[in-house]
Amino acid sequence: MKRVQWLFCLLTCMVVGCAIHPVDEDAQLLQVDVPPRFSESVAGAALPADWTSSWWEMFDDEDLNRLIESGCAANFEIRQFVARVEQAAALARQAGARLYPSLDFDTGYALEWDGETGAGESRDVQDTSNLGFPLRWELDVWGRLSSLRRAEKLEVQATVEDWLGARLLLSTAIAETYFEIQEQRRQLDVIREQIKTNETLLKLTSLRFGQGQSSIVDVLQQREQLEATLARVPLTEARIGQLEYSLNVLLGRPAAKENYVTSSQLVRPSPLPSVGIPALLLTRRPDLRAAQKRVLAFDYDVGVAVAEQLPTLTLGGSVDWTGDPGFGDAVTTIFAGLAGPVFDAGERRSEVAFRKARLEEALAGYSDRFLTALFEVEAALLEERKSVEQLVLVEQQLVTAQRLLTEARNRFSQGLTDYLPVVTSLAIVQNLERSVVSSRRTVLSARVGLHRALGGPIINPDSPVVASSFK
Repeated sequence: MKRVQWLFCLLTCMVVGCAIHPVDEDAQLLQVDVPPRFSESVAGAALPADWTSSWWEMFDDEDLNRLIESGCAANFEIRQFVARVEQAAALARQAGARLYPSLDFDTGYALEWDGETGAGESRDVQDTSNLGFPLRWELDVWGRLSSLRRAEKLEVQATVEDWLGARLLLSTAIAETYFEIQEQRRQLDVIREQIKTNETLLKLTSLRFGQGQSSIVDVLQQREQLEATLARVPLTEARIGQLEYSLNVLLGRPAAKENYVTSSQLVRPSPLPSVGIPALLLTRRPDLRAAQKRVLAFDYDVGVAVAEQLPTLTLGGSVDWTGDPGFGDAVTTIFAGLAGPVFDAGERRSEVAFRKARLEEALAGYSDRFLTALFEVEAALLEERKSVEQLVLVEQQLVTAQRLLTEARNRFSQGLTDYLPVVTSLAIVQNLERSVVSSRRTVLSARVGLHRALGGPIINPDSPVVASSFK
């Protein structure tokens, strides 16, 4: 009767378990206060609450949409993250399998004989065979195995978030490269227009010099302006080629000059969206979601280390058939084993201290990452606001410079001044024309940076890897 009661207690421990280091997955992990709003307030169209569209679709550019979708499917760094998810999932399944009994089989056949007899007449031959099914089951009395399985499951989810974060970074890198190619192509168009203008003015100054209405200095000044503009062409073309090579690599293709960008028009982005409250970053940014899951995983690892200081209880048994030579009667064995540490010079206690310190490091890292996310959003909002202001001012400055150039050319044609004010005004205008192009691209880059800081939105891929990891 006592044996039955003891076995009942063991089975109760097996079914219920008693984790000696419980983890509250809903606990507040941040060690900093979350501000109620961003300093850079924005009044604009709200981002979709359910994030049913990806951020790059807001630019309404089919070429950009196509490139980003292609890159997210073919980029080799993204494929590496997928492989890491599969590795983590395999480890989680391995940890989960330890909660269940393991059943093996063991079979063999042996043939034995001795040497010849003294008379050399016979040998003594004996053959035996065996077949057994051993079973072993470690009972999760202290919650060690369940904590290990949960930690590995959280690591799978964190690795999935790493993958989603890599997709976000890749999409912004493709967009940045795309817009810079557009900028450089537009710069090349502007430079070629400036070359035509400079060639026309050089012909006019040369004609006036031939008529004795200007000096050779005027001709040389205009020629130098033309040559300086011509010198910008090779560097701009080289930059376009480098960006196209870079875009190919991002798309998972060999570096080659391919015309993926068909337009050089830098269209201003839509009005700045309302970015919501800072607390939304905790659920929107993949890196913050990954950090939060790793903190919980490290907390479960502490529970594993604590449980490893306590005895382990194992149940098992086997059914064996042995015979000479065929299988004989079955022999059944049942056992229960209790094993635990007696003296390890503090090794297990030190492991607990190590994992607790690692947990504290992860907690501090999670809070630091959140502060970094806040900074990135604030900085992106400020950058976009100031880049728009700069674009407006540069465009106004260009209008003024163009009026100045017109007046300088009129005074020169009337013989009221020499050519120096003309060539000076011309250089200012052409520099500002190129600055306007750069400023327009800066506004687009600031918007891309804002979406990167906000965590998208970006639609999660319809992948079985994502679906299975959160079950």
